[in-house]
Amino acid sequence: MSNNAFDLDVWVAEARQTPFRFTVAGLAFEMPAAGELDKSVLTSVNIDAPSARDIETLLRAGLGDQWPQFDAVPIPLAALGELFRQWQKHEGTPLGESSASADS
Repeated sequence: MSNNAFDLDVWVAEARQTPFRFTVAGLAFEMPAAGELDKSVLTSVNIDAPSARDIETLLRAGLGDQWPQFDAVPIPLAALGELFRQWQKHEGTPLGESSASADS
């Protein structure tokens, strides 16, 4: 490999952000910054204009093993939308507008 090669592993390690933490119904949850989700999630969601189902898919991916506990809590749809917005805000850029977007 050339010394000039871009090392994506180094970039990923240096770009890590603090996890997004939130509470609901007295329970604490933690998700990685939205941009740290695995690229495989892109096959099942519309990042540029996420539907309610897309938001659920992204939250499920972010919460991982915590999803069943989170899913058991009754939460209004408007609150889920706000949770998603706050998660994006934590990232600093909406998911469809990151510098890694194809049309940037």
